[in-house]
Amino acid sequence: MTGQRCAWPGCPVIAQHGRLMCYRHWVSLPKRLRTPIWEHYAPGQTALTCTPEYRAALREVLAYARCVNTEAEAEHQRAEADQETLW
Repeated sequence: MTGQRCAWPGCPVIAQHGRLMCYRHWVSLPKRLRTPIWEHYAPGQTALTCTPEYRAALREVLAYARCVNTEAEAEHQRAEADQETLW
């Protein structure tokens, strides 16, 4: 069985069939964000058939992921700038 790409922005990993994200990104989510996804998930749902509650939970998860990615990129840029000043 094949899945779809992990929903974490920029992640190229294929998540297991029926899963929203790859394992690494799923477990990195705070429990407060994972719980509503599980509560409102319905097997086989699509973007057209999912509930408003699931859609809202998904929006929160994706906003969190984008924030984490932005912070990681900023940290990477700071580290590169610090490295350049050493040389």
